[in-house]
Amino acid sequence: MPKKIFAIVLLMLIIVRCMAQDTIVLNGQPHWDYLDIADKSLFFEEVSKHPLSFEQVQQQHFIPYAKDLRGQRLSGRPLIIQWHKFIVHNTSVTDTVDMQVDLSAHYFTRLYANEQLIRLGGAYETVGSVFDRFQLPIKVPPLTTTTYWARTEDRVAQLVPPQLVLVNTYIAAVKAAKNNYKDRYLFLMLASLTGCLLFIFIYAVYQYFLYRDKAFKWYIAYTFAAMITGLYWMDIRIQLMLFPSFIRDIIFSIFLFIIPVLYGLFIGNILQLPVHFKKGWMLVKILIAIIIIQMAIEYLEVAFGWYPFNPDYYGIVISIVPMVVLHLAILILTFLSKHPVKWFLFSGIVSLLLLWCLPLTGIFSTIYTSSTELFMILIFLPAFFLLGLTVEAIIFSFALAYRSKLVLVEKNNLQEKHRVQLETALQQRTHELQQQNKLLEAQKIKQIETEFANKIAETEMTALRAQMNPHFIFNCLNSIKLYTLENDSQTASEYLTKFSQLIRLVLENSRSEKVSLQKELETLKLYIELEAMRFKDKVRYQINVVPHIDQQYIEIPPLLLQPYVENAIWHGLMHKDTGGTIIIDIAQPSEYLLHIEITDDGIGRDMAMEHKSKSATRQKSFGLKMTSERLDAINHLYQTNTDVKIIDLNDAEGNSIGTKVIIEIPL
Repeated sequence: MPKKIFAIVLLMLIIVRCMAQDTIVLNGQPHWDYLDIADKSLFFEEVSKHPLSFEQVQQQHFIPYAKDLRGQRLSGRPLIIQWHKFIVHNTSVTDTVDMQVDLSAHYFTRLYANEQLIRLGGAYETVGSVFDRFQLPIKVPPLTTTTYWARTEDRVAQLVPPQLVLVNTYIAAVKAAKNNYKDRYLFLMLASLTGCLLFIFIYAVYQYFLYRDKAFKWYIAYTFAAMITGLYWMDIRIQLMLFPSFIRDIIFSIFLFIIPVLYGLFIGNILQLPVHFKKGWMLVKILIAIIIIQMAIEYLEVAFGWYPFNPDYYGIVISIVPMVVLHLAILILTFLSKHPVKWFLFSGIVSLLLLWCLPLTGIFSTIYTSSTELFMILIFLPAFFLLGLTVEAIIFSFALAYRSKLVLVEKNNLQEKHRVQLETALQQRTHELQQQNKLLEAQKIKQIETEFANKIAETEMTALRAQMNPHFIFNCLNSIKLYTLENDSQTASEYLTKFSQLIRLVLENSRSEKVSLQKELETLKLYIELEAMRFKDKVRYQINVVPHIDQQYIEIPPLLLQPYVENAIWHGLMHKDTGGTIIIDIAQPSEYLLHIEITDDGIGRDMAMEHKSKSATRQKSFGLKMTSERLDAINHLYQTNTDVKIIDLNDAEGNSIGTKVIIEIPL
């Protein structure tokens, strides 16, 4: 019995000794460069679902931080929060201990002392410089003992074993500067590769706006994701702090997974894999869906430290197996494709996989180099992944360029084929016409005669319009001449303004076979106003259009109404002392018929003939003659029946009181 009690007491003493924590004793500011304090610290890892407060952590049970615990996990949580407790005693009477504790690189680090938070740090911390984020300050006044609690926060599969080293402040600064200097070639490499991806992304956007090709959309998304990935690794390795922590979580969770998905969809679109390999593409879609689910789970784990399932299955659910199978599936389908650009795409995928997997073979560990800068590149695995992405993106751009060339060649071939088909069809048609010439000779001759007559009618209409313009301008110039002779500058200026507007409308309308009713009436109004000014307002007019008529939609031959109005003014109203009124009524009795009446209260046609016979110049109405010829040509060309009737108006006693012209134009 006493032996058992003795054994128990001895075991308890051993446990107490193991649980005891050694105090780090310093006599003022030390002169050594660094001191490993891991064996003199205590360790605790949080296992609860929610992070603990500093007050709660102080009540937890810490254990000695033995060497076999370095880098180990005691819980299955995706969010790894570990605490280290160490005590520093300064025996100096005058000197203050001013050191740095190096915890190595972690997502977030915090240092507590004297019941309060004294410094924040870590790779994802945005406060302070790079040096401050990885090495936290320790200050112990003379004859003082201070207890420190260091908190590290990491993500699953991203845990870096803390080294817990006290370093001299100056030595730490020099060491940080040397480390940054060693990374200069690595930074140059990452910046160059990211710049290449940026240039390729801009090129892809430009090509999409040129060709509007759907394949460029996936290529744009792929190169953009690759560029962001390059910036992310620069941000992580060089600590440029380009992104805040939540953006880093998104990039880490999504962009690293989304890249193979995007270039898989890009390759499928170019090679038309969904059309040629339906079953194989169904497997690709299933793998893409699994990877998208993995991205969501990874983000929940990284951002919130939360498992949506049993943590024991995390390594199975968030595995690289779907991504590896996706690469193999796309590689096989690309190899089996018959598209001419498949070898570009195949080479791009193989280049990415080789450069991605090359560091994993451990070949670089066997390479001896005296260059520290080169060694920093060889041990940074994401640099090779980014290099693979850049090479792949460049090869894919060659594929797109070659594909554009193939599209152009195919287009030229189609045009040549179409030309040959047209020539063949023309020759065949000519042969058929020659074979049927005797049977259809009479019918063909008649058809040719009809077409020839239509061409003649069209030519006559063009010639008549060309004749009408100088005749109309000649009449207007006579009116301008009158005001010039009378030295009425104001009226002449007003007349010239209206005349210039009229000339512009006449020139515009004379170029077209038909003009809108609105433009024809606008031209007619200007002409009547000019003539009214010439005859000292003896000419008055009214234009009445039925409201439901769409003046912009209905089209008639240009300058069709003007000769009749001109005839009414010159031969009806000009010889009347008091002048008169011209009334133009426009109606549309049916959908396809326009009815126009031009009525004047002039002297009538009989008295007009007497005046013409007495006139020395014997003014002739060329406009009416040409208008009549135009109407005949229009009727012949368009197979219409535009009808014009001229009616003499008489009072109850048989005296002439004017003339009415009725024009019916089929629409």
